[in-house]
This record gives sequence, C-alpha cells and structure tokens, in this order.
Amino acid sequence: MLLQLRVKNFALIRSLSFSPQKGMNVITGETGAGKSILLGALGLVTGNRAEMSALLNQNEKCIVEADFDIQALNLKDLFEALELDYEPVCIVRREISAQGKSRAFVNDTPVQLSTLKQLSGHLVQVHTQNTGTFISDTLEQLLVIDDFAGNTSLKIEYQTAFREWKTEIKNRDLLLEKQSSFEREQDFIRFQHEELSGFAPAENEENELETQILILANADEISRTCRQAVDELTESELSITDRINGVKQLFRQAERFLSSADDYKNRLQGLAEELKELSREIERTGQLAENKPDLLESLQDRQARMQLLFRKHGVDNSEALLGISQSLEEKLQEAHYLDEAIDNSTARIAAYEKKVLSSGLVLQNSREQAGDLLMVAVGEQLQKLGMPHARLAYEWIDHSEKPDINGLSTLRMTFRANAGSPLLPLEKVASGGELSRVNFCLRSLTAMKKTLPTLIYDEADTGISGEIALQMARMMRNMAMAHQLICITHLPQVAAAGNNHFRIFKEESEAFTESKMTLLNSDERTQQLAYMLSGSTAGTAAVGNANELIQLFAD
Repeated sequence: MLLQLRVKNFALIRSLSFSPQKGMNVITGETGAGKSILLGALGLVTGNRAEMSALLNQNEKCIVEADFDIQALNLKDLFEALELDYEPVCIVRREISAQGKSRAFVNDTPVQLSTLKQLSGHLVQVHTQNTGTFISDTLEQLLVIDDFAGNTSLKIEYQTAFREWKTEIKNRDLLLEKQSSFEREQDFIRFQHEELSGFAPAENEENELETQILILANADEISRTCRQAVDELTESELSITDRINGVKQLFRQAERFLSSADDYKNRLQGLAEELKELSREIERTGQLAENKPDLLESLQDRQARMQLLFRKHGVDNSEALLGISQSLEEKLQEAHYLDEAIDNSTARIAAYEKKVLSSGLVLQNSREQAGDLLMVAVGEQLQKLGMPHARLAYEWIDHSEKPDINGLSTLRMTFRANAGSPLLPLEKVASGGELSRVNFCLRSLTAMKKTLPTLIYDEADTGISGEIALQMARMMRNMAMAHQLICITHLPQVAAAGNNHFRIFKEESEAFTESKMTLLNSDERTQQLAYMLSGSTAGTAAVGNANELIQLFAD
C-alpha cells in the first residue's frame, strides 16, 4: 500500500505530498492540471528513465520519494535476493541532479534501475486505457487462472517436484559425463596407478636412498677408516684404551695419599669402557660398509626411477607420490561405483517424473475448472461494461511429454468482441480499450483471492458513460475492499465511488504555474462532482445529482 508520495521540483510540481488511504482513492481535475505529471513522478520511483527537462527549476535537484507499507506482500525473500534490507515500510527515492545525473535508493541503499524495476512491480501496478499487453502474455494469463483458482499450494507442490526432477537429471548428466571422461582416460589412469603401485614408494625414501648410496659408493674408504680407528682405540700396542689404563694405574698407586684418586680412577674406567663401546660401533660400521656393487647399482636404479616419477608428476618427494597413488586408486574405485550411481539416479528421475505428472495433472484439473468459471464471470462483467456480445475463452496446448516449470499445458486465451466473429488469440483481435476492459474484469475477479500491490487506474474508464460507468465504479469499489486503488478519472460515477477524493489543479500567476493537490472534504467533494456532472457552474440540480451518486456508494 502506498502511504505517501512526495514530489519536489518535478515538471509543474514545486512541492507536493500525496497520502492515499486504504480503499479507493480517486483523483480528479481538469485536463492539463497535472494528473499525468503525478503519474510521471510515480514512474520515476518505479524505474522509468529520467529526463533533464523534467526539472521545474533547472538549478535545483528533483526528488521523488514514495513510502510503501509492504507487510502484507510477502517480499522478504525478494529483498534478500536483491541484497536489500527489509523493512515493513519500504522507502523508494529517486533523485535527478541539476546536471542531469539520476540516482535511486531503496531504504537508503543505492540501487540500479534494473533492481528498482524488479522491485516496483511488486509495489504498484499502473493500468491505463491502453494497458492490456500484460493479459496478452500467456504466462500472465496462466497466473490469472491460478490466482482465481487459489492454486498457490498446488503450484508450489508441482514446481517443487519439477525442480527436484530437473536437478536429478542434471545430477545424472554429471555422472554420465564422469563416466564418459573416465572411459576416455581409464587406460592412462590405470597405467599410472599400476606404475606407482609397482614402484611402491615409501615415506621419506628419497633421503634414505641417498644415505645408503653414499655409504655404498664409499665403502672401501669407510671400511679402511673404521679399521684404523678401531686399531687406534683398542687394538694397537699403544692404543688409547691401554694408555688410559696406564693412567688409571697411576692413581691406584696414589690412593694412600690422594683423596680424589679413587674418583679419578673410576672416571678413567668409565672412559675406557665408553671407548671400547665406541670401538665396537665403529667396527660394526666398517663391517656394514662392504663393497656391494650389485646393491649399489640397484639402489641407484631405484633412485633414478624415483626422480623420473617426480618429474612426471611434478612433485619433489615420496609423500606426494603416495598421495597421487591414493588419488588414482580413488578414481578407479569411483569408476566401479559410477554404474550403480547412474542406475540409482535414473530410478530417482523416474520417481520424480511420476510425481511431476501426477501433481501436474491435479494442477491442470484445478486450472480447467477455474478457467471455465472465470470465462463465464468475465463474460458477465463485460456485458455490464457495454460489451454484450463479447466472449473470452481459452484453450490448452498439451505438452505433458515435455513438462516445464509452469505445468503440463500452455494456456492461450481467445476473444471476440462482436457476435458472429471467430474466437482468435486475445492480442490479435482486441483493441486497446477492449483489452483494458478484459484486463479490468480479470483483475476485479481475482482481487479477492490474492494480495495485490497498489493498483492505479489512469483514465481506464475512458470511452464509457452512464450505467456502464456506474458498473465499472461498483467493480472498482469492490476491488478496493481488499486492495488499495488509485483512480484518475473524468467520470463522476467513478469519482463518487471513491472512499477518498483528491483534486489536482493548477495555480497560475505571472511568475509561474504550479500543480497542486488537495484532499476534498464532504462539501468540496459534492461541489466537485456537481461540476463534473454539469460541466459548468454547479447548480442546485447538479448538486442534487452529485449527492444521489454519493449515496449510491454510501457504506
């Protein structure tokens, strides 16, 4: 619901505030008073292009701001999708600078015009005498049928099943692509896996290989060094251990007069034993460093093969080779399960498709039943609006073999305005005025079944009068029981149906001309209707007729 529209420095409007209420708000005024300017200002906050010429004062900024109560419109998901902060009252602002630059804001967040247009369609809809293109669109026609039938839950059930079906089809396509890709690469993958499995690298093996190869390559030198070291430590006549034992003997002789001799003797004994153990270790090392050319060649060959695998796989350590081997093994294992996964996915697709067809059939039956009732109701309303021979019909084009997100069939509405004429697609046979009336009838019939945005009718009643105008006014009044309507009209019958009556007028002086708006009180409203009825100064008869019209719509 539009709570307030504030306009500053736009066309003939210097500063204007419009606060429509719940129900039916009518706006009247002489031709050229500024009714179209008001709609133009509203168009700016719905995303229409801004022109520099729209500025009343070319040196000041134009600002148009609208407050919408959106609590009943269920738009939280849309705000989240558009990355906008949701507030119960949505404030949309459009600014045009004196230099011609345009900016748009939603709740003080800058937005692109495309975002503004996407959002504004959920906030306000404008219908004119030539507005009927929306009902010429087959998807909009289908939406009207669903609104009239109250098919929200059935549509959600069908579309949920449809999305699950399509998602599973995509999932199977991915599995099939994996399978195809594996079939193209399986020989190479298997070869790589077998090569790495056959080589069987060990963790940190490259370092151990390097150590062993270094030892074997210098075995003779290592053996000679170790033998000489053992000889010096323990085997020669003047070995280190023999000399340590000699020193130990000296302190044994000095025990009777040197109190620390015993400690020195024990420490020297420890050194001798440690040197003997060291000698044994060196001896074992020398024994291990045997000249084994076959083993050396084998290790060098493995080292070369490992370096080759490093280069082939772009790694530099055996841990990485082990990781690649494991990954290849997983790919081989995955391939074994692909057939099973594809079979399971195919079974799920069949189940989802069955659900799509069954829920789609329920939805289709509901649409057909509602469609029959809607066509009859539209025909009755068109008669009231001066089209006694008009007929709106529809036909379904079945495509259940290829369901889409909208259902199992495509809807096409057909129309004839005159008796004896064939039923043809709506957009091909209906004039702008006829489309507008069809649109109006459909809107009025679905208005009680769905929460709609603010509906603005801009002289959609052009070309009618008398009883027909009265019927349209009653329809508008009924629509306004559930939705906010703003009607710009020249018809007194429609103006009398309003819950609130605004008058827009021009105030002229030698310096400037300015459009202004005022909410009429009861007496002012009667005078305005009388003027609209008489077309001149409102006399007693016109005032009486105006009061009679107002009484027709008195609650």
